[in-house]
Amino acid sequence: MQAGASPSLVSGCMGGGQQPEQALQAERLLLQMASLGNQVSTAMARATGTPDVVTNTPLLVLCLLDLDGPARPSVISGVVGLTTGGTTKLLDRLEDAGLIHRSYGAIESDHRGVEVALTAKGRRTLRAATGALVEHLPDLSELVKSIVASLETLTSD
Repeated sequence: MQAGASPSLVSGCMGGGQQPEQALQAERLLLQMASLGNQVSTAMARATGTPDVVTNTPLLVLCLLDLDGPARPSVISGVVGLTTGGTTKLLDRLEDAGLIHRSYGAIESDHRGVEVALTAKGRRTLRAATGALVEHLPDLSELVKSIVASLETLTSD
């Protein structure tokens, strides 16, 4: 059984009806990935002391800005899969926490355009989160191996 997944969750997800083996493997993979995401988020929240900010979606924003540099909210929205309103609320939370900074009129070709950049605090928070992930990886190695095995099973059919 997957680390972090309860027996009732694993058996309950598959239900009593018969499903093709590939569908069962896909369900197992989804549970494993969710378990991995939850464990990683918990470790990072503990390490950074910012449980409301260092979850999957805000963390994606911080990683995007760190790896690719400043971005427009529309680019961020496309990466995180939120509506423009949802992205605005997310960016508001990140800016209130001091992790990002929005510059208005900073785009040469569009004086109304907004550019979002990572702040020094955002970079430190991201470093603490990724450090926690690296420290936590040995604990997750069996789960990661299980995810890889599930992916291999699904893609070999």
